[in-house]
Amino acid sequence: MDVVIAAGDAAWESAAIGEVEASSVIRLVRRCVDVADLLATAETGRAAAALVSVDLPGIDVDAVHRLERSGVRVAAVAGDAARCEALGIVRQLRLGSLDEIAREAPTTARPEPGRVAPVVAVWGPNGAPGRSTVALGLASAAAARGVDTVLVDADTHGGAQGQLLSVLDDVSGLVAACRAANQGRGHEVADHLLDIDPGLRLLSGLPRADMWPQVRPGALDVVLAQLRSHAGLVVVDCAFSLEPGGAPGGAGRNQTTLQVIEQADLAVVVGRPDPVGLARLVRGLHELAETAPGLDVLVAVNMVRTTLGWGERDIRAMIARLAGLEPAACLPFDQSGLDLAAVSGRTPREAAPSSPFVARVEVLAAHVLDRVSPPAMLALSDR
Repeated sequence: MDVVIAAGDAAWESAAIGEVEASSVIRLVRRCVDVADLLATAETGRAAAALVSVDLPGIDVDAVHRLERSGVRVAAVAGDAARCEALGIVRQLRLGSLDEIAREAPTTARPEPGRVAPVVAVWGPNGAPGRSTVALGLASAAAARGVDTVLVDADTHGGAQGQLLSVLDDVSGLVAACRAANQGRGHEVADHLLDIDPGLRLLSGLPRADMWPQVRPGALDVVLAQLRSHAGLVVVDCAFSLEPGGAPGGAGRNQTTLQVIEQADLAVVVGRPDPVGLARLVRGLHELAETAPGLDVLVAVNMVRTTLGWGERDIRAMIARLAGLEPAACLPFDQSGLDLAAVSGRTPREAAPSSPFVARVEVLAAHVLDRVSPPAMLALSDR
C-alpha cells in the first residue's frame, strides 16, 4: 500500500519514515509539507493512506473529509484521542504498528450522536416555486404539533429565511456553525440556532450568495449530524441546482444541496401549477430520481389559483400522468396572508392562522410526519 506522511515536523516523523521504509506492506510515496500538499497528492490518486499529525497546521474536519472522499485512509499517529474524534479521524496508530493501516477495511464513518432525527429536504426546480415559504410553513406546522424542529437555510444561491423572519444579523448561523465544526468544535453547532417560535429554531443562511465556499462539505456533515442529535426534526431549505461541480475531491456551489439530498430521509419537491412551472417540476422530479435513487419524495404544488383555468383535480392528474406521482398537497396562493407574514417577519401560521395556505400546509405536514416515523422524533417535552 502506498502511503504519504504529513507530520508537520512532529517528533515521531523520522521514526515513522524509517518504519515505513523497512516495511514490506506499505511504501512511502511522499512526505507532504503541509495540508495543501497533502490534498494535492490525494487528488493525484498516488496514495491509498495518509499518516498525519493532528497538530499539522491547517488540518481540519473538511481536510479529513476530502481525503476520505478521495479514497485515502487517514490515520493519526500518536494523536490525542479527543482531537482525533473532533477531526473525524477514526484510525489511530502507534509507532511500531504503522503497517496496520494496510490491513484495515476502508471506512468513512464518523461516530454520530446517539439520537438521529430525520432530515426533510425542501427542494424544487428553478423559477421561484416558493421553496423557502413552504419550508418555513412546514417547519412551523411540525413545531405546532409538538415536534422540536430545526429549520436550516442551506440555499447557497439565495437564502431567504432570515429576511422572511426579520433575522437580519450579518452573521450567518450556517457559516458560524460550519466554522465551529471545521475546527473540531461540533458541540458548539447548536449554540448558533435562533429561537423563532415555541419548538421552532432557525439556523440562518448566507447573507450574501458569494459566501457559499464557507459552507465546506466536511463541516456540513458534522453540522447536520449535530442538528439531528439536538432536535426531533430537521427541515432544510435547499437551492434548486443538482448539477455537480468543483475539482475532484473538492466542492462546487451546489455541493451543499447535493449533500442534504444525499442525507435526507424525505424530499418535499415544490413546483408551480402554471405551464412553465409544471414542465420544470416534471423534469426536476426525473433529475432528482437520477441524483438520489430510492429517495422518498412528496410533491407539493404551490401557488395554485383559479386564474389558471384548471382545478386541483386537473393539476393532480397531469402530474400523476407525467411524473407518476400524485401531489401530497396543493397549496393555494394566498397573496394577502403571505404578504402579511413577510412584512411582519413572522411565520404564515402566526401571522395569518386562518389562511388557506396555512390550512393546506397542515395537510402537507401530516403527510411528512407520517413518512418520517414520528415515534423516532423528539417531542418538545423531552427537550
